[in-house]
Amino acid sequence: MAFEISRRNLLGGMAAGVAMGAGLRPVSAAVDPAAMLKGDGSVVVCTWGGNYADTMQSVWFDPFKAATGIDVSSTSIPDMAKLEVMEKVSNVEWDLVDTEGVQMQIAMKKGLLEPIDYDLIFSIVPKEQIDPKVITPYGIGSVAFSTVIAWNHEMFGAEGPQTWAEWFDTSRFKGRRALYSRPRPSFEIALMAAGVPKDKIYPMNIDDAFEALNGIRKKVDLWVEKTSQWGVLMQNGEVDLMGSSLARTLDEKKRSGKVEFTFNQSIVEQSYWTVPKGAPGAKNAQKLIAWMMQPEGMLKYASALPFNVANTSIYGNVPTEIQSQLPGFPANSSRNMHINEAWWAENTAAVEPRWLEWISKA
Repeated sequence: MAFEISRRNLLGGMAAGVAMGAGLRPVSAAVDPAAMLKGDGSVVVCTWGGNYADTMQSVWFDPFKAATGIDVSSTSIPDMAKLEVMEKVSNVEWDLVDTEGVQMQIAMKKGLLEPIDYDLIFSIVPKEQIDPKVITPYGIGSVAFSTVIAWNHEMFGAEGPQTWAEWFDTSRFKGRRALYSRPRPSFEIALMAAGVPKDKIYPMNIDDAFEALNGIRKKVDLWVEKTSQWGVLMQNGEVDLMGSSLARTLDEKKRSGKVEFTFNQSIVEQSYWTVPKGAPGAKNAQKLIAWMMQPEGMLKYASALPFNVANTSIYGNVPTEIQSQLPGFPANSSRNMHINEAWWAENTAAVEPRWLEWISKA
């Protein structure tokens, strides 16, 4: 994955009790998801490891196995080049893959994916509960992760920069700045800093994006290679203004109180559950997807980790103290901008060589 999420359970075991009292229900009282999805065999899920996968295991995979009799095991890391090789030699090892949106677009074009069984999903979960933006023929939303404007609370208090243009204002906000060393979302950040409205970013002109990057080049003190570095940089006070992952930022805010952030102009990238063509457990994978779309599990997951989820019906049941950390909560979601995965799938090959040359001189 293009990042390494901080996946520590932010609220411990609170989520289970939340869901039990939330009054969330499946399609109707007559529907018994466990009975409809019952089966045998197994499903191998390829996801991103760490506590991120551990939370999926406890919230979704273990309950699915207990209810249906279908075993679930997980492995990592999703890699479309590896999946392509598996398909070519007719030895697909994964049944369900948690793909980034750009990965899904590339896999679709190469014919590596099975269609999602929406008849099955919507027999378990009402269609109107699922965010229509994450319903695609070959993938349905798993989670979405965010890059946010963050700053040292001890330096700037609660009123840090509220836009990327302000984030780069070295007169008003003095300090060391750090961004993630990848063209996505650096392109989007540089263009917004140059004054392009978030809803006018796409379709991007690559030359314009590099021109915008040239405008902020001297203001970035550190390009972070791995997002696992964010926690250490924040803890040690090595940087004062960050374009950092939401999960890492929340971790440090909770741990020390030294970091603050805003959802204004936060950049969201969607991931999707996909089923590889030729997967031996494809039928069970479709069942697991349907199971995970239910609101009960979605509420538990969103109460544990700060990611958008597909079932938007949960947001009325999210506890107040959790709402402020969820990018998908209605009060926050209108402030986000979303990565256009189709544009990046089409243009990554052209961007990468120029980016590597550009970043080598940064």
